[in-house]
Amino acid sequence: MKLKLGHLAGALAMVAGLHLLPASSVHATDTAPAAKLVQVPGVERYQMGEVEVFALSDKRFVIDAARLAKLPQSEWPQALAQAFKSDPGLKGVTAYAIRKGGTVVLVNAGRGVRQGDDLGQVAENLKAAGISPDEVSAVFLTNMHADQVGGLMGSDEQRQFKNAQLYASQEAMVHWLADHHYVQAPDAQKVSFATTITSVMPYVRSGKLQPVETGVSLVPGLSVLPLSGGTPGSVGYLIESGGQKLLITGDGTASKADHRRNLSQAAKQRWLVADGYAPFPGFERVQLKAGGALSRAPWRATAN
Repeated sequence: MKLKLGHLAGALAMVAGLHLLPASSVHATDTAPAAKLVQVPGVERYQMGEVEVFALSDKRFVIDAARLAKLPQSEWPQALAQAFKSDPGLKGVTAYAIRKGGTVVLVNAGRGVRQGDDLGQVAENLKAAGISPDEVSAVFLTNMHADQVGGLMGSDEQRQFKNAQLYASQEAMVHWLADHHYVQAPDAQKVSFATTITSVMPYVRSGKLQPVETGVSLVPGLSVLPLSGGTPGSVGYLIESGGQKLLITGDGTASKADHRRNLSQAAKQRWLVADGYAPFPGFERVQLKAGGALSRAPWRATAN
């Protein structure tokens, strides 16, 4: 992948001059009424108070259409749920759409179509959930690794979420967008840097990239938590509604103090955790064991 350098320093200067947008700036867009939710293997919906959470698989998942055709439509959801559990290859990255009323935001965008023929399914699965990419008013990034930002661009090399403001931590921006970090990166990592830069820069040029600060409530019911991990500048997003809490993580490492602290709190207060790197749909319950050890078990919205 060829990468034109020289304008990245200017991009950081642009970002440095930006300030966190007020909650009122993340708003519903004027679009046609949402389509009906289609039951597909790459989408799982969870109702949390007034908030709908959609897990969106970034990896194409194939189910035998001939088998479905032999079943009554009323049995499709059960067959699809069984297929989820039985497929050992259902891995990869999961993004999460959050909808409350007419407002839709996205947490992460997946790897995108440029990283493999089987990938880049977030936008399609979003449509299958009855949501147009044009309805997304904000994309919150847990980190800026290629796994989470590649899907910001479509196959036509245009912004996939053209009405969305993009949010990431300042540390992540500096790490991934600074010229010298790309130049000094090992050859094996240059592809990841190039993917991040080419995916994010169109948003930067449009004035769509904004920094987030941990401890800040971005919109009502959505706040930012620090989650140190293998990727610099990783953060998590805590969703609150109806007395329930959901922590969406990215590249957090449980051995890091702040991530362990957040997971311990999730265990004690029975928060649901959504891990975008866990097998789809990534929902988990965390338990605190004797001696302070943490265990994580898959949780399915369809089974609760």
